Amino acid sequence: MEHNINEGSYAQYDDWDVFSLKCVEYLMDNDELIWKLLKYNTPDAWDKPNLTMAQKRALIYDGVSDDTSQYHVFMDMGQPDVITAEICQIRIHPYSLTAPNRVVGTIMMMFEVYSNYKINHLTNLRTRNDMIMKRFLQVFNGKNIGGIGRLNLDNLGSYGSRLETGGQLPFKGKWLLMGNRSA
Repeated sequence: MEHNINEGSYAQYDDWDVFSLKCVEYLMDNDELIWKLLKYNTPDAWDKPNLTMAQKRALIYDGVSDDTSQYHVFMDMGQPDVITAEICQIRIHPYSLTAPNRVVGTIMMMFEVYSNYKINHLTNLRTRNDMIMKRFLQVFNGKNIGGIGRLNLDNLGSYGSRLETGGQLPFKGKWLLMGNRSA
């Protein structure tokens, strides 16, 4: 029987299918502002009371409901339904995996926010989208997220990291790519 000296030296990315969930769970435990900006569509959403865990969970799409407009947190990209409500949504999902070799790869996570134009401006003279992006950076940049590792906005460690503007009427959007080298 031939022995393969390379057996076991390939990155398996075992947690790939739960990366989004790990980030959302981390966000539930480590931020209050984003959840308020998602729940309340009023200009003073930033100044509302913190949400309970049950209220946060109710904002996360469960994969069962046909009406996705009732949810504000998704773990994939794209919007299959037409939404006319004045709401804000976030999407957190794996964006890409590049592997320069069989042992180590760079995992890029995408953090997206989309707010209806009519609710983006807030009474604190900031925008909902910019406040959420700032919080994504503060909550995730440099933090070790279970299964993913230490996410970072650093092109030396994970080429392609960036924050950009996007969206489609009537929603303004921004998206952030943060990565991590993983084995």
